[in-house]
Amino acid sequence: MEPRLIESNIHQDLQYLYALDGKGIKPGLKRILVFLDRIGNPQKKIRTIHVAGTNGKGSTCAIIASVLQAAGYKAGLYTSPHLIRFNERIRVDNEKISDEEIVSFLHDHRPLIDEIDTTFFETTTAMAFDHFRRRKVDIAILETGLGGRFDATNVVTPLLSVITPIGKDHEEFLGDTLAEIALEKAGIIKTGVPCLAARQSPGVKQMLKNYARDKSAVFHYAPDLCRVSGVDRQIDRQEVNIKCDGLRLSSVTLPLIGDHQVSNLQTAVSAIRLISGCNVQPEAIQKGIKATRWHGRLEILSKMPLVLYDVGHNLHGIRQVAATLKKVIPRRKIKILLTLGQRKTISSLGSILKRWADFIYVSEIPNGKSAPATKLAKELEKSFPPDNIVVNKCFEDFLPEVINSLNADDSLLILGSHYIAPAVYKFFEINV
Repeated sequence: MEPRLIESNIHQDLQYLYALDGKGIKPGLKRILVFLDRIGNPQKKIRTIHVAGTNGKGSTCAIIASVLQAAGYKAGLYTSPHLIRFNERIRVDNEKISDEEIVSFLHDHRPLIDEIDTTFFETTTAMAFDHFRRRKVDIAILETGLGGRFDATNVVTPLLSVITPIGKDHEEFLGDTLAEIALEKAGIIKTGVPCLAARQSPGVKQMLKNYARDKSAVFHYAPDLCRVSGVDRQIDRQEVNIKCDGLRLSSVTLPLIGDHQVSNLQTAVSAIRLISGCNVQPEAIQKGIKATRWHGRLEILSKMPLVLYDVGHNLHGIRQVAATLKKVIPRRKIKILLTLGQRKTISSLGSILKRWADFIYVSEIPNGKSAPATKLAKELEKSFPPDNIVVNKCFEDFLPEVINSLNADDSLLILGSHYIAPAVYKFFEINV
């Protein structure tokens, strides 16, 4: 296919695919199972690791995939949402699915998509399975999109089910309590398939353990399996020591910062050690961890002034960011450029941010379902002086204005949404 034609088709086909998102979230696995059956059940022809949780899913998946790749395995990686281009969601050995492959899948299966009425995420998940089968991956690491029990990815019988830290998010779909949310996440645990949980609150840990027992699934707890110590924190990396099931690694470079990323590393290394039939040498683990790249997680965009970007978009994630910055730059107050989705909980946001921030710029997600900037600002005024809050609804105009106002010794955190990523990376001329 000619490059110009591919470019034209990918734009049209992605518009068609994104339009499927308007159908919303439809609980149940019937549509995705019918779709996969009609295209040959590609999910049954690949080995998988399945990852659910509230926060840390993407980073954990990225570390696992990077280590497997360093060990010589062909590793598929399916994550969401993307930051700049749809292609980021589906990768093999960190190579994004091509425009031509996306176009080909949608052209081949559009009549089936329309017939079965699959959603955006169901269609995308089927595309990922098909791509991994065609590329003959050794192992595919799958991140759930929302919840677990009825998530479109929950059609696999994986080598290992992984549950990252669980907190409150998407309550409108998953329930109002941690117990209800944890039950939905636990839905990825399969009969007889080992389950690994990251550090959890005691109640959630016990609930997951009980669920695994009822499924005759061996339950593993990452903090019991893997110890990470000697953490030397820098603004752009951490140096750690790892002990895990006979494995001993010293001075391992983790290019992701924060205690929450140490927890994600602990979970990822535990997962690697638990994967049946995989032989991953210590050198590959160390090399793979160092090679991990995961944009939008306290990512440094500029060093002078210091500008970071984090896609933390719920209170659980924002608390983790706050704790990290207090440790990494303890003597600095930081400015924040904030956007949040309209369904996000904001009632205690100001009390979290005031511990380490002194000035808030409030904006809105471009062309998205954003929390109104004026509503956010009003909530933040409970914790910040009104003079320390500036509102501009147009993010594309506000971003350069804020950046150009900074002094060389200032620090700014751009916080709160995946959907501002295109404007952020375009301004800083960063290729994702």
